[in-house]
Amino acid sequence: MDNKKIYISISYLIFNIIKNNKLKYYLRKDEAFRKEVIKLIDLLLLLESDKFKCRYNRKKIAAEFAKAYVKITKVSNRFEATEEEINSEEIYAEYSRVVGFISENYKTTRKTLTNEEELFTIEDIELNGKLAADFVKKMDEKIAAEAKDKAEKEAKEKAEKEKTNPEAKKTATNSENINQQNFNNQNFNQQQNFFGGNMGGNMPQNIFLNPKFYPFKTKPKYMPLLKIILTILLVITAALFTALYIYASTVKIELKEGDLYFKALFGDFDLKNKDHYSREGYKDFNSINSVWNILGSQSAGIFPIIFSIILFVWIAYMGYSISKKTEDSKRKYRISGFTLFIVIFLMISIISYSFSSISIKSIESQWGFFEKLKIVSKDAETGKETATPADFAAFFDLIKTNFSSQISAIITISILTLGFSFVTILFSIFMVIINPKKDLQKIMKARAEQTNATMAAMQGKHYEIDPSLFDEDEQN
Repeated sequence: MDNKKIYISISYLIFNIIKNNKLKYYLRKDEAFRKEVIKLIDLLLLLESDKFKCRYNRKKIAAEFAKAYVKITKVSNRFEATEEEINSEEIYAEYSRVVGFISENYKTTRKTLTNEEELFTIEDIELNGKLAADFVKKMDEKIAAEAKDKAEKEAKEKAEKEKTNPEAKKTATNSENINQQNFNNQNFNQQQNFFGGNMGGNMPQNIFLNPKFYPFKTKPKYMPLLKIILTILLVITAALFTALYIYASTVKIELKEGDLYFKALFGDFDLKNKDHYSREGYKDFNSINSVWNILGSQSAGIFPIIFSIILFVWIAYMGYSISKKTEDSKRKYRISGFTLFIVIFLMISIISYSFSSISIKSIESQWGFFEKLKIVSKDAETGKETATPADFAAFFDLIKTNFSSQISAIITISILTLGFSFVTILFSIFMVIINPKKDLQKIMKARAEQTNATMAAMQGKHYEIDPSLFDEDEQN
Protein backbone atom coordinates (compact mmCIF):
# COMPACT_ATOMS: atom_id res chain seq x y z
CA MET A 1 0.00 0.00 0.00
CA ASP A 2 1.14 3.54 -0.76
CA ASN A 3 1.74 5.34 2.55
CA LYS A 4 1.02 8.74 1.04
CA LYS A 5 -2.28 7.50 -0.36
CA ILE A 6 -3.24 6.15 3.07
CA TYR A 7 -2.25 9.49 4.63
CA ILE A 8 -4.48 11.35 2.15
CA SER A 9 -7.39 8.94 2.77
CA ILE A 10 -7.20 9.34 6.55
CA SER A 11 -6.93 13.12 6.17
CA TYR A 12 -10.07 13.21 4.03
CA LEU A 13 -11.92 10.95 6.45
CA ILE A 14 -11.23 13.32 9.35
CA PHE A 15 -12.05 16.37 7.22
CA ASN A 16 -15.34 14.80 6.10
CA ILE A 17 -16.16 14.21 9.76
CA ILE A 18 -15.50 17.77 10.91
CA LYS A 19 -17.43 19.36 8.05
CA ASN A 20 -20.51 17.26 8.88
CA ASN A 21 -22.47 18.87 11.73
CA LYS A 22 -24.25 15.66 12.66
CA LEU A 23 -20.99 13.75 12.96
CA LYS A 24 -19.44 16.60 14.96
CA TYR A 25 -22.41 16.42 17.31
CA TYR A 26 -21.88 12.71 17.93
CA LEU A 27 -18.14 13.29 18.19
CA ARG A 28 -18.80 15.62 21.11
CA LYS A 29 -21.34 13.30 22.74
CA ASP A 30 -19.85 9.84 22.21
CA GLU A 31 -16.52 8.94 23.78
CA ALA A 32 -16.26 5.80 21.64
CA PHE A 33 -16.37 8.01 18.55
CA ARG A 34 -13.79 10.35 20.05
CA LYS A 35 -11.42 7.46 20.68
CA GLU A 36 -11.64 6.44 17.03
CA VAL A 37 -10.87 9.96 15.81
CA ILE A 38 -7.95 10.19 18.25
CA LYS A 39 -6.57 7.00 16.71
CA LEU A 40 -6.88 8.52 13.24
CA ILE A 41 -5.00 11.67 14.29
CA ASP A 42 -2.32 9.55 15.97
CA LEU A 43 -1.96 7.61 12.71
CA LEU A 44 -1.52 10.88 10.81
CA LEU A 45 1.23 11.87 13.25
CA LEU A 46 2.90 8.51 12.66
CA LEU A 47 2.71 8.95 8.89
CA GLU A 48 4.15 12.46 9.24
CA SER A 49 7.12 11.16 11.24
CA ASP A 50 10.57 10.64 9.78
CA LYS A 51 9.72 6.99 9.22
CA PHE A 52 7.07 7.78 6.57
CA LYS A 53 7.40 11.55 5.86
CA CYS A 54 3.89 11.92 4.45
CA ARG A 55 2.35 15.35 3.76
CA TYR A 56 -0.86 16.86 2.42
CA ASN A 57 0.01 19.47 -0.21
CA ARG A 58 3.49 19.57 1.37
CA LYS A 59 2.06 20.45 4.77
CA LYS A 60 1.61 18.58 8.04
CA ILE A 61 -2.06 18.73 9.03
CA ALA A 62 -2.35 16.31 11.97
CA ALA A 63 -1.82 19.12 14.47
CA GLU A 64 -4.54 21.19 12.77
CA PHE A 65 -6.99 18.30 13.04
CA ALA A 66 -6.03 17.92 16.71
CA LYS A 67 -6.89 21.59 17.34
CA ALA A 68 -10.22 21.16 15.55
CA TYR A 69 -10.96 18.05 17.63
CA VAL A 70 -10.43 19.94 20.89
CA LYS A 71 -12.62 22.86 19.78
CA ILE A 72 -15.43 20.56 18.68
CA THR A 73 -15.42 18.17 21.64
CA LYS A 74 -14.41 20.65 24.36
CA VAL A 75 -12.16 17.86 25.62
CA SER A 76 -8.39 18.21 25.74
CA ASN A 77 -6.33 15.19 24.75
CA ARG A 78 -2.74 14.19 24.19
CA PHE A 79 -2.01 13.20 20.61
CA GLU A 80 1.12 11.25 19.76
CA ALA A 81 2.41 8.89 17.12
CA THR A 82 2.20 5.30 18.25
CA GLU A 83 5.51 3.70 19.14
CA GLU A 84 4.28 0.26 18.14
CA GLU A 85 5.64 -1.35 15.00
CA ILE A 86 2.88 -1.00 12.43
CA ASN A 87 3.01 -1.41 8.67
CA SER A 88 1.02 0.17 5.86
CA GLU A 89 -1.45 -2.70 5.60
CA GLU A 90 -2.26 -2.47 9.30
CA ILE A 91 -2.70 1.30 9.08
CA TYR A 92 -5.08 0.94 6.14
CA ALA A 93 -6.98 -1.82 7.93
CA GLU A 94 -7.45 0.51 10.90
CA TYR A 95 -8.66 3.25 8.56
CA SER A 96 -11.18 0.88 6.94
CA ARG A 97 -12.40 -0.32 10.32
CA VAL A 98 -13.07 3.25 11.49
CA VAL A 99 -14.98 4.00 8.29
CA GLY A 100 -17.17 0.96 8.96
CA PHE A 101 -17.66 1.94 12.60
CA ILE A 102 -18.86 5.44 11.71
CA SER A 103 -21.05 4.26 8.84
CA GLU A 104 -22.77 1.64 10.99
CA ASN A 105 -23.26 3.66 14.16
CA TYR A 106 -24.05 7.11 12.80
CA LYS A 107 -26.00 6.32 9.62
CA THR A 108 -23.47 7.91 7.28
CA THR A 109 -22.66 6.42 3.89
CA ARG A 110 -19.15 5.25 3.14
CA LYS A 111 -19.16 7.45 0.06
CA THR A 112 -19.68 10.53 2.24
CA LEU A 113 -16.88 9.52 4.58
CA THR A 114 -14.32 8.59 1.91
CA ASN A 115 -15.06 11.34 -0.60
CA GLU A 116 -11.74 12.86 -1.77
CA GLU A 117 -13.01 15.10 -4.56
CA GLU A 118 -12.97 18.38 -2.63
CA LEU A 119 -9.59 19.94 -1.98
CA PHE A 120 -9.26 21.52 1.44
CA THR A 121 -6.80 23.81 3.18
CA ILE A 122 -5.69 24.44 6.76
CA GLU A 123 -8.08 27.40 6.76
CA ASP A 124 -10.92 25.02 5.87
CA ILE A 125 -9.99 22.83 8.84
CA GLU A 126 -10.05 25.86 11.14
CA LEU A 127 -13.36 27.04 9.68
CA ASN A 128 -15.04 23.68 10.26
CA GLY A 129 -13.38 23.07 13.61
CA LYS A 130 -16.32 24.29 15.67
CA LEU A 131 -19.82 23.19 16.60
CA ALA A 132 -22.61 25.73 17.04
CA ALA A 133 -24.54 25.62 20.31
CA ASP A 134 -27.81 26.10 18.41
CA PHE A 135 -27.16 22.96 16.39
CA VAL A 136 -26.39 20.97 19.53
CA LYS A 137 -29.66 22.13 21.06
CA LYS A 138 -31.53 21.30 17.86
CA MET A 139 -30.07 17.79 17.77
CA ASP A 140 -30.88 17.23 21.44
CA GLU A 141 -34.49 18.18 20.76
CA LYS A 142 -34.63 16.05 17.61
CA ILE A 143 -33.37 12.93 19.37
CA ALA A 144 -35.80 13.51 22.22
CA ALA A 145 -38.65 13.90 19.72
CA GLU A 146 -37.64 10.69 17.95
CA ALA A 147 -37.71 8.86 21.25
CA LYS A 148 -41.16 10.22 21.95
CA ASP A 149 -42.41 9.23 18.49
CA LYS A 150 -41.05 5.74 18.93
CA ALA A 151 -42.79 5.35 22.27
CA GLU A 152 -46.07 6.59 20.79
CA LYS A 153 -45.69 4.25 17.82
CA GLU A 154 -45.13 1.29 20.12
CA ALA A 155 -48.20 2.26 22.13
CA LYS A 156 -50.24 2.48 18.93
CA GLU A 157 -49.06 -0.95 17.79
CA LYS A 158 -50.05 -2.38 21.16
CA ALA A 159 -53.50 -0.86 20.79
CA GLU A 160 -53.93 -2.37 17.31
CA LYS A 161 -52.86 -5.79 18.56
CA GLU A 162 -55.41 -5.47 21.34
CA LYS A 163 -58.17 -4.86 18.79
CA THR A 164 -57.19 -7.86 16.66
CA ASN A 165 -56.68 -10.13 19.64
CA PRO A 166 -59.31 -9.44 22.36
CA GLU A 167 -58.03 -12.34 24.44
CA ALA A 168 -54.76 -10.47 24.92
CA LYS A 169 -56.52 -7.31 26.07
CA LYS A 170 -55.46 -7.61 29.67
CA THR A 171 -51.84 -8.35 28.75
CA ALA A 172 -51.80 -5.50 26.25
CA THR A 173 -53.23 -3.08 28.79
CA ASN A 174 -50.57 -4.01 31.30
CA SER A 175 -47.87 -3.67 28.65
CA GLU A 176 -49.21 -0.28 27.65
CA ASN A 177 -49.08 0.89 31.26
CA ILE A 178 -45.51 -0.32 31.54
CA ASN A 179 -44.58 1.41 28.28
CA GLN A 180 -46.19 4.63 29.45
CA GLN A 181 -44.30 4.42 32.73
CA ASN A 182 -41.04 3.82 30.88
CA PHE A 183 -41.79 6.77 28.63
CA ASN A 184 -42.47 9.00 31.63
CA ASN A 185 -39.23 7.85 33.23
CA GLN A 186 -37.45 8.57 29.98
CA ASN A 187 -38.84 12.11 29.87
CA PHE A 188 -37.75 12.62 33.44
CA ASN A 189 -34.23 11.52 32.58
CA GLN A 190 -34.16 13.88 29.63
CA GLN A 191 -34.96 16.72 31.98
CA GLN A 192 -31.88 15.77 33.98
CA ASN A 193 -29.73 17.13 31.12
CA PHE A 194 -29.13 13.83 29.39
CA PHE A 195 -28.89 14.53 25.70
CA GLY A 196 -31.14 12.71 23.32
CA GLY A 197 -33.78 10.10 23.92
CA ASN A 198 -34.01 6.48 24.84
CA MET A 199 -33.49 4.29 21.79
CA GLY A 200 -34.32 1.09 23.60
CA GLY A 201 -32.53 0.98 26.95
CA ASN A 202 -33.18 2.67 30.27
CA MET A 203 -31.42 6.00 30.65
CA PRO A 204 -28.54 5.76 33.15
CA GLN A 205 -28.45 7.55 36.47
CA ASN A 206 -26.67 10.89 36.43
CA ILE A 207 -23.19 10.19 37.80
CA PHE A 208 -22.95 13.68 39.26
CA LEU A 209 -26.08 13.08 41.36
CA ASN A 210 -24.73 9.84 42.79
CA PRO A 211 -23.75 10.44 46.45
CA LYS A 212 -20.80 8.06 46.01
CA PHE A 213 -19.29 10.20 43.25
CA TYR A 214 -16.70 12.48 44.86
CA PRO A 215 -15.28 14.93 42.27
CA PHE A 216 -12.48 16.34 44.44
CA LYS A 217 -8.81 15.49 44.83
CA THR A 218 -8.62 15.05 48.60
CA LYS A 219 -10.89 13.85 51.36
CA PRO A 220 -9.60 15.34 54.65
CA LYS A 221 -10.90 13.18 57.48
CA TYR A 222 -10.65 16.09 59.92
CA MET A 223 -12.98 18.33 57.87
CA PRO A 224 -16.14 17.49 59.90
CA LEU A 225 -14.30 18.54 63.09
CA LEU A 226 -13.09 21.76 61.47
CA LYS A 227 -16.66 22.55 60.44
CA ILE A 228 -17.79 22.16 64.05
CA ILE A 229 -15.00 24.50 65.21
CA LEU A 230 -16.00 27.06 62.58
CA THR A 231 -19.62 26.82 63.71
CA ILE A 232 -18.64 27.37 67.35
CA LEU A 233 -16.58 30.43 66.40
CA LEU A 234 -19.45 31.75 64.29
CA VAL A 235 -22.05 31.33 67.02
CA ILE A 236 -19.85 32.87 69.74
CA THR A 237 -19.00 35.85 67.52
CA ALA A 238 -22.66 36.30 66.55
CA ALA A 239 -23.73 36.08 70.20
CA LEU A 240 -21.17 38.69 71.27
CA PHE A 241 -22.14 40.99 68.41
CA THR A 242 -25.84 40.61 69.24
CA ALA A 243 -25.15 41.39 72.90
CA LEU A 244 -23.09 44.43 71.92
CA TYR A 245 -25.67 45.71 69.45
CA ILE A 246 -28.64 45.24 71.79
CA TYR A 247 -26.87 46.62 74.86
CA ALA A 248 -25.57 49.69 73.01
CA SER A 249 -29.07 50.31 71.64
CA THR A 250 -30.69 50.13 75.08
CA VAL A 251 -28.29 52.53 76.83
CA LYS A 252 -30.18 55.72 75.97
CA ILE A 253 -29.38 59.38 76.36
CA GLU A 254 -32.32 61.74 75.97
CA LEU A 255 -31.37 65.26 74.91
CA LYS A 256 -33.71 68.13 75.58
CA GLU A 257 -33.20 71.82 75.24
CA GLY A 258 -32.39 73.27 78.62
CA ASP A 259 -31.49 69.99 80.33
CA LEU A 260 -28.17 68.90 81.84
CA TYR A 261 -26.59 67.87 78.51
CA PHE A 262 -27.76 71.06 76.82
CA LYS A 263 -26.08 73.13 79.51
CA ALA A 264 -22.90 71.10 79.07
CA LEU A 265 -22.96 71.96 75.38
CA PHE A 266 -23.94 75.63 75.48
CA GLY A 267 -23.53 76.73 79.09
CA ASP A 268 -26.14 79.22 80.27
CA PHE A 269 -27.28 80.21 76.79
CA ASP A 270 -30.74 81.77 76.96
CA LEU A 271 -33.03 79.78 74.67
CA LYS A 272 -35.12 82.92 74.14
CA ASN A 273 -32.29 84.20 71.96
CA LYS A 274 -32.05 81.01 69.87
CA ASP A 275 -32.87 81.32 66.21
CA HIS A 276 -31.61 77.91 65.00
CA TYR A 277 -28.85 75.35 65.26
CA SER A 278 -26.20 74.91 62.60
CA ARG A 279 -23.39 72.55 61.78
CA GLU A 280 -20.89 72.49 58.95
CA GLY A 281 -22.07 70.27 56.12
CA TYR A 282 -25.70 70.20 57.30
CA LYS A 283 -28.68 72.36 56.52
CA ASP A 284 -30.09 74.42 59.35
CA PHE A 285 -32.22 72.50 61.81
CA ASN A 286 -34.36 73.70 64.68
CA SER A 287 -33.97 71.16 67.46
CA ILE A 288 -31.55 68.69 69.01
CA ASN A 289 -34.34 67.07 70.99
CA SER A 290 -33.99 63.33 70.43
CA VAL A 291 -33.15 60.00 72.03
CA TRP A 292 -29.61 58.80 71.31
CA ASN A 293 -27.85 55.58 72.20
CA ILE A 294 -24.47 55.45 73.88
CA LEU A 295 -22.71 55.21 70.49
CA GLY A 296 -24.14 58.49 69.25
CA SER A 297 -26.84 57.00 67.03
CA GLN A 298 -30.53 57.81 66.98
CA SER A 299 -31.36 54.13 66.40
CA ALA A 300 -32.42 53.62 69.98
CA GLY A 301 -35.79 51.98 69.35
CA ILE A 302 -36.95 48.38 69.13
CA PHE A 303 -35.79 47.88 65.52
CA PRO A 304 -32.06 47.37 66.34
CA ILE A 305 -33.00 44.68 68.85
CA ILE A 306 -35.21 42.83 66.36
CA PHE A 307 -32.56 43.16 63.64
CA SER A 308 -29.76 41.82 65.82
CA ILE A 309 -31.84 38.84 66.97
CA ILE A 310 -32.77 37.94 63.39
CA LEU A 311 -29.12 38.25 62.36
CA PHE A 312 -28.03 35.98 65.21
CA VAL A 313 -30.63 33.34 64.30
CA TRP A 314 -29.53 33.45 60.66
CA ILE A 315 -25.83 33.11 61.51
CA ALA A 316 -26.57 30.30 63.97
CA TYR A 317 -28.60 28.46 61.32
CA MET A 318 -25.79 28.93 58.81
CA GLY A 319 -23.41 27.42 61.35
CA TYR A 320 -25.77 24.50 61.86
CA SER A 321 -25.95 23.96 58.08
CA ILE A 322 -22.16 23.94 57.90
CA SER A 323 -21.59 21.39 60.66
CA LYS A 324 -24.65 19.15 60.51
CA LYS A 325 -23.91 15.48 59.98
CA THR A 326 -24.34 14.17 56.45
CA GLU A 327 -23.56 10.96 54.59
CA ASP A 328 -22.97 12.82 51.32
CA SER A 329 -19.17 12.87 50.99
CA LYS A 330 -19.30 15.96 48.75
CA ARG A 331 -20.67 17.92 51.73
CA LYS A 332 -19.00 15.93 54.48
CA TYR A 333 -15.42 16.60 53.43
CA ARG A 334 -15.83 20.01 51.85
CA ILE A 335 -17.41 23.38 52.56
CA SER A 336 -18.88 25.65 49.94
CA GLY A 337 -16.57 28.45 48.85
CA PHE A 338 -19.56 30.78 48.71
CA THR A 339 -20.41 29.95 52.33
CA LEU A 340 -16.87 30.82 53.40
CA PHE A 341 -17.12 34.08 51.44
CA ILE A 342 -20.34 34.97 53.31
CA VAL A 343 -18.69 34.13 56.65
CA ILE A 344 -15.68 36.35 55.91
CA PHE A 345 -17.93 39.17 54.69
CA LEU A 346 -20.03 38.99 57.88
CA MET A 347 -16.95 38.99 60.08
CA ILE A 348 -15.56 42.06 58.30
CA SER A 349 -18.88 43.84 58.87
CA ILE A 350 -18.85 42.89 62.56
CA ILE A 351 -15.24 44.04 62.92
CA SER A 352 -16.14 47.37 61.34
CA TYR A 353 -18.94 47.87 63.88
CA SER A 354 -16.85 46.68 66.83
CA PHE A 355 -14.08 49.17 66.06
CA SER A 356 -16.56 51.99 66.73
CA SER A 357 -16.72 51.05 70.41
CA ILE A 358 -13.38 49.45 71.19
CA SER A 359 -12.15 52.38 73.31
CA ILE A 360 -13.24 55.65 74.90
CA LYS A 361 -11.68 57.48 71.96
CA SER A 362 -13.60 55.48 69.38
CA ILE A 363 -16.88 55.98 71.25
CA GLU A 364 -16.16 59.70 71.49
CA SER A 365 -15.67 59.83 67.72
CA GLN A 366 -19.19 58.43 67.27
CA TRP A 367 -20.53 61.61 68.86
CA GLY A 368 -18.70 63.75 66.34
CA PHE A 369 -21.99 65.26 65.17
CA PHE A 370 -21.99 67.51 68.23
CA GLU A 371 -18.35 68.54 67.95
CA LYS A 372 -19.02 71.34 65.45
CA LEU A 373 -22.56 72.08 66.54
CA LYS A 374 -23.47 75.74 67.00
CA ILE A 375 -26.49 77.59 68.31
CA VAL A 376 -27.30 80.72 66.36
CA SER A 377 -28.99 83.87 67.68
CA LYS A 378 -30.14 86.74 65.48
CA ASP A 379 -30.35 90.43 66.38
CA ALA A 380 -33.95 91.54 65.92
CA GLU A 381 -33.00 95.00 64.68
CA THR A 382 -29.93 94.43 62.53
CA GLY A 383 -30.54 90.79 61.61
CA LYS A 384 -26.94 90.01 62.44
CA GLU A 385 -26.32 86.37 63.40
CA THR A 386 -24.13 85.30 66.29
CA ALA A 387 -23.03 81.65 66.58
CA THR A 388 -22.19 80.08 69.92
CA PRO A 389 -20.10 76.87 69.46
CA ALA A 390 -20.83 73.78 71.52
CA ASP A 391 -18.44 72.73 74.26
CA PHE A 392 -18.10 69.16 73.06
CA ALA A 393 -15.43 68.20 75.61
CA ALA A 394 -17.68 69.14 78.53
CA PHE A 395 -20.61 67.37 76.89
CA PHE A 396 -18.75 64.07 76.43
CA ASP A 397 -17.16 64.29 79.89
CA LEU A 398 -20.69 64.35 81.28
CA ILE A 399 -21.60 61.26 79.26
CA LYS A 400 -18.49 59.43 80.53
CA THR A 401 -19.35 60.35 84.09
CA ASN A 402 -23.00 59.31 83.91
CA PHE A 403 -22.42 56.12 81.89
CA SER A 404 -19.03 54.96 83.12
CA SER A 405 -20.01 51.35 83.86
CA GLN A 406 -22.03 50.99 80.65
CA ILE A 407 -19.14 52.30 78.55
CA SER A 408 -16.73 49.87 80.24
CA ALA A 409 -19.08 46.96 79.52
CA ILE A 410 -19.45 47.99 75.88
CA ILE A 411 -15.68 48.29 75.43
CA THR A 412 -15.16 44.83 76.96
CA ILE A 413 -17.79 43.21 74.72
CA SER A 414 -16.37 45.05 71.69
CA ILE A 415 -12.86 43.74 72.34
CA LEU A 416 -14.16 40.19 72.72
CA THR A 417 -16.26 40.52 69.57
CA LEU A 418 -13.31 41.91 67.66
CA GLY A 419 -11.02 39.12 68.83
CA PHE A 420 -13.41 36.31 67.93
CA SER A 421 -14.16 37.97 64.58
CA PHE A 422 -10.47 38.03 63.66
CA VAL A 423 -10.03 34.41 64.73
CA THR A 424 -13.09 33.40 62.68
CA ILE A 425 -11.74 35.19 59.60
CA LEU A 426 -8.33 33.54 59.95
CA PHE A 427 -9.96 30.15 60.45
CA SER A 428 -12.18 30.71 57.40
CA ILE A 429 -9.13 31.58 55.29
CA PHE A 430 -7.48 28.40 56.57
CA MET A 431 -10.59 26.48 55.49
CA VAL A 432 -10.38 28.05 52.04
CA ILE A 433 -6.78 26.87 51.73
CA ILE A 434 -7.41 23.27 52.80
CA ASN A 435 -10.78 22.97 51.06
CA PRO A 436 -10.54 20.06 48.56
CA LYS A 437 -9.99 21.20 44.99
CA LYS A 438 -11.91 19.78 42.04
CA ASP A 439 -10.43 16.72 40.37
CA LEU A 440 -10.77 17.87 36.76
CA GLN A 441 -9.53 14.59 35.32
CA LYS A 442 -12.08 12.62 37.30
CA ILE A 443 -14.85 15.04 36.29
CA MET A 444 -13.89 14.75 32.62
CA LYS A 445 -13.82 10.97 32.90
CA ALA A 446 -17.25 11.01 34.57
CA ARG A 447 -18.64 13.14 31.75
CA ALA A 448 -17.20 10.75 29.20
CA GLU A 449 -18.63 7.73 31.03
CA GLN A 450 -22.00 9.48 31.29
CA THR A 451 -21.95 10.09 27.55
CA ASN A 452 -20.99 6.49 26.81
CA ALA A 453 -23.74 5.14 29.05
CA THR A 454 -26.31 7.46 27.53
CA MET A 455 -25.29 6.66 23.96
CA ALA A 456 -25.46 2.94 24.76
CA ALA A 457 -28.95 3.38 26.22
CA MET A 458 -30.02 5.29 23.11
CA GLN A 459 -28.93 2.30 21.03
CA GLY A 460 -30.67 -0.19 23.30
CA LYS A 461 -27.40 -1.44 24.74
CA HIS A 462 -26.09 -1.82 28.27
CA TYR A 463 -22.98 0.04 29.40
CA GLU A 464 -21.19 -0.58 32.68
CA ILE A 465 -19.94 2.71 34.12
CA ASP A 466 -16.38 2.52 35.45
CA PRO A 467 -16.80 1.62 39.16
CA SER A 468 -13.53 3.40 40.03
CA LEU A 469 -15.44 6.69 39.72
CA PHE A 470 -17.38 5.88 42.87
CA ASP A 471 -15.77 6.05 46.30
CA GLU A 472 -16.60 3.62 49.04
CA ASP A 473 -16.34 5.79 52.16
CA GLU A 474 -15.42 3.51 55.02
CA GLN A 475 -16.96 5.96 57.44
CA ASN A 476 -20.38 5.91 55.81
